[in-house]
Amino acid sequence: MTTVSSAATLAATPPLAHSEEYFGAYRNFWWHTDFLALMAQRLQTRQLRHMLDVGCGQCHWSRLWLAHLAAQAEITALDRDPRWAAGDVRLQAHFPAQGARLRFVQGDAARLPFADASFDMVTCQTLLIHVADPSRVLSEMRRVLRPGGLLLCSEPSNLANAAMANALTVQRDSAAQLDAFRYRLLCEEAKRLAGEGDSSLGDKLAWLLQACGFQSIQSYLSDKATPLLPPYVGQEAQANLNEVQAMAEPSRVLIWQAHVARWAAALPDPAERQFLLDYAASAVQAAKQIVELVAAGQYWDSGAALMYLVAGRR
Repeated sequence: MTTVSSAATLAATPPLAHSEEYFGAYRNFWWHTDFLALMAQRLQTRQLRHMLDVGCGQCHWSRLWLAHLAAQAEITALDRDPRWAAGDVRLQAHFPAQGARLRFVQGDAARLPFADASFDMVTCQTLLIHVADPSRVLSEMRRVLRPGGLLLCSEPSNLANAAMANALTVQRDSAAQLDAFRYRLLCEEAKRLAGEGDSSLGDKLAWLLQACGFQSIQSYLSDKATPLLPPYVGQEAQANLNEVQAMAEPSRVLIWQAHVARWAAALPDPAERQFLLDYAASAVQAAKQIVELVAAGQYWDSGAALMYLVAGRR
């Protein structure tokens, strides 16, 4: 549970933009570029010029798809967070250098500030897992799509990812593994009850698109699995390793514990609330153990993640 001193430290820390703690360098390695080229071929995105990236963050997703759009593409990047919606000078230079136009807009994904049928393509990456009503957001995306336009969403199944093995989890007995899975399951349930989204929404994504009226639904899984193996050589391995080690940093621990405390308050069962808070406090030690295994050159990770890529047409 977050202590008084920890809470005071967190309060004194400048607030991060939405999901900023997850925008490390490893995000640039999430996808195989040849896989995205194959998806672009199947979805015929070369015919599309006007794209809306909802929940754009730092435009990781837009940058990847830019190469697969029509010439002189026009990208609208929308985010509710003022920091991301303000744009970035590097991004403002990157897109024109590729022959495209980029504009940033601040707005709510559930109330998109655009006219009906404004875009050829609407897309998002790890956005819907953070919204209270994904169906409303999807309906808004459908509204601003032109007839026949493409919706493309990428969302994970984080509960499945929590079951993947690494050098620390294989040391646990079955009871400890069950507790760890119960913790992640309760985190997801509490987050949903708190109205902050469904971290495993990817599992439901194709069904949600169908329920919102999309046609020609296609669903794929990312083919990217990058094992983290000692001696951790290469730019991608180092970016991955930095992300793993960052989980043990005091600032990240405080941010995560604040999330858990907020979610736990939404659980109706006092015993479940207490389990969630207690486990979050004890998980700090597990993060430190991972850092120790890395220092000893003994940490490994499967590198697997269940990430859906689901498309539909208006």
